[in-house]
Amino acid sequence: MAERGEESDEPQWPGWARLGVSALVIWHGVAVLAAVLAAPPSSELQRSVAELFRPYYRVADQGYSYRFYTAGAPPTPIVTALLEFEDGRSEEIRIPDRSMWPRLRFQRQLALAYHLFEDVRRAPRDPATGDSRSRWAISYGRHLCRENPGCRRVILFLQDHLNPSPDELMDAAREGRTIDVEDRRYYGDRQRIGVYLCDD
Repeated sequence: MAERGEESDEPQWPGWARLGVSALVIWHGVAVLAAVLAAPPSSELQRSVAELFRPYYRVADQGYSYRFYTAGAPPTPIVTALLEFEDGRSEEIRIPDRSMWPRLRFQRQLALAYHLFEDVRRAPRDPATGDSRSRWAISYGRHLCRENPGCRRVILFLQDHLNPSPDELMDAAREGRTIDVEDRRYYGDRQRIGVYLCDD
């Protein structure tokens, strides 16, 4: 360790690099703060400032990350896969899986479910079957077939998982009780995305 007043032998960043990294950190911090302040309820000025960072949010894939953790968060998309096997068995898989550990993998599954939901929403539907032509859905079906030997077909469904209202949460807190978020009333109707056959 260098004594006070002595030069350190450790390599130092050049001044231009330190300045550049500092500018990037400040830019990111302002972008994050702008996004937080623009969440409803917000003023037109707050939304206008956040709008300046829209290209950055897209590049950093942060367009929706705050919405999952703020008041008034949208429903969470749940993907359910029904796997039907050659021997007559069936198995259901839920994405995101609440038992997933470490929790970062649960977060990854949340992102996968959200992207599938968005792709299905934008994709056309097959006029003959009504199934979605979503490339993500086809990819999910193919992956589940490959990962589950003996599976003959995969049926994918989407469903919204609703959040308790702020009033419900406040009432529960006052009464010292917890809310069972897995109660059926917090789930929307299940919508079939499509049926995907497993190739032999």
